[in-house]
Amino acid sequence: MESEKLTGTVLVVDDDEGVRKVLARWVAEMGHTVKVAAGADEALELMREWPVDVALCDVRMPGHDGIWLLDQVRRLYPCIAVVFATGLLEMDPMVTLRACVVGYIVKPFNREDLADMIQLGLAERKRRVAEAPSEPRLLSAGALDAIVLSRS
Repeated sequence: MESEKLTGTVLVVDDDEGVRKVLARWVAEMGHTVKVAAGADEALELMREWPVDVALCDVRMPGHDGIWLLDQVRRLYPCIAVVFATGLLEMDPMVTLRACVVGYIVKPFNREDLADMIQLGLAERKRRVAEAPSEPRLLSAGALDAIVLSRS
């Protein structure tokens, strides 16, 4: 029995327009919502406006690179899973072992490898959200009064 396929929002970040278009088409055909960005700064702006589950990100880009974007995601959106898509044959373990990174795929890659990596990212995102501390609850006026009185 095949496990349930997860779907979500995938942000494709690559400075190469042709690569962005192909990846966006493949990701959409897999049933995911797709957002695209030509660079790290644009990706960060999109993340502020749209909830993203997985960021599929090129490593080498002009301006801020994928590693810079990873550092921003780790700080601002720690539940987002990051998958690097790179032309590098090997990635530095100091990068791939950072929080938020679920893996990397080497260009050129095929649809199956991409689908597997996105599923891994979505599963990790789901796990992180489930384990994230809940939002702090607002105290009622009565509870706040009780705290103030106990400190007097």
